[in-house]
Amino acid sequence: MKISVIAVFAFLLIGCESSRQSASLTSEQAKTVAIQLANQKADTLYHCQPFQDGQPAKFTQGHWVWCDTRGYGHGDVQATVELAANGSTNSVDVELLDGQNQMPRSMRAF
Repeated sequence: MKISVIAVFAFLLIGCESSRQSASLTSEQAKTVAIQLANQKADTLYHCQPFQDGQPAKFTQGHWVWCDTRGYGHGDVQATVELAANGSTNSVDVELLDGQNQMPRSMRAF
């Protein structure tokens, strides 16, 4: 009886350990990957590669998140990159922000 209780406890403990997701990249490695992905998308959309450095990526809720905004022309290019814990791409969002799309439409009429 004691052995089966110990076996069940060990099984549950192992299951809990394996379900935890840990980062296989460092923050700097995740930042480097994110910058490359952001520049690729910015180049495709806006023909620029404005992201050269920035804050390290943050590991939150089981994935990496990196955000940065850089000046470009008469506006800014903003990027948000999300990577899985192992560094694979979850999403890359790059937007061109200018004076027209930073203000709510309701305020533009004035």
